[in-house]
Amino acid sequence: MHCATRRGLLAASLALAAGAALPAGAAEAWPARPITLVVPQGPGSGSDISARLIAQFMATELGQPVVVDNRAGAGGIVAHQAVMRAPADGYTLLFTSTAQLLVVPEINPSARYTLDDFTPVAPVLRAPFAILVAATPGSPRTLNELVERLRATPAAFASAGVGTMTHLASEIFLNRAGVKATHVPYKGSGAALADLMGGQVLFAADSLTASLPFVRSGKLRALAVTGDQREGSLPEVPTLAEAGLPGDPVAVIGGLFAPKGIPKDVAARIGHAADVALRKPEVVARFAAMETGILHVSNDAFVAQLRREAPGWQALVRKMGIKAE
Repeated sequence: MHCATRRGLLAASLALAAGAALPAGAAEAWPARPITLVVPQGPGSGSDISARLIAQFMATELGQPVVVDNRAGAGGIVAHQAVMRAPADGYTLLFTSTAQLLVVPEINPSARYTLDDFTPVAPVLRAPFAILVAATPGSPRTLNELVERLRATPAAFASAGVGTMTHLASEIFLNRAGVKATHVPYKGSGAALADLMGGQVLFAADSLTASLPFVRSGKLRALAVTGDQREGSLPEVPTLAEAGLPGDPVAVIGGLFAPKGIPKDVAARIGHAADVALRKPEVVARFAAMETGILHVSNDAFVAQLRREAPGWQALVRKMGIKAE
């Protein structure tokens, strides 16, 4: 037998032996290649910054790069559909929140996805809103003053767009207070808050990430926060309940999601890596600087909260008759 032939047979035998040593259907050890983390917003957004920060430390924990892929468009539909259709192997993840995951499909039928099309694998953040007015002479100084002003005089409120969480948070406040106001949608929080400070509208509900710099500079006044507790950055500002409008907390919660069907052991490893990342001092400090709370709950509790909140958000959208523009 020729030497080359013998070498070929030996290589084939070794390959067969290696294959026989693995259980039938065994897959390569995960992760064996880079992981893609899809973000439904563009570069530089709060979600993008958070995702890149987490990805950096998850990569160290997992031993593979975690690459952020920004897929903005159609209110998050592009990103969600891409991940929904990806293989459920742990190599494609989605960083999203109640806004795009639960509300957008109710507003826009073309979304064609639901919570059940994804597997939540890691809780990441919670972000309540603040009820805001311009810090000008004569503007309301308490939530009760704002409610009385709305009862007495027609007024308008600003949001970051039709069907956004800033829009819904404002509507929840109005509903609890039993008052009405005209909705003026803008293309993003920046434009909405600019007109609020300029006096074109009476109030807005927006994230602390977007509004706190203006509160601290004395251009905006926060009358209440919508979470279940006062915020460390605004300890003097009451919650809606403390201000006399009780009800469920109003906040965005978000985290990492995988396509439905991801193996449980892979999902658990992703969740552990995310938890390690969220406990790093650098991550804690950056989230605090962005006024974004870290959601330190179990993944089971995260899933339960999403399922508990979904009907309420969706019912609100239907009640208001909000449709994609």
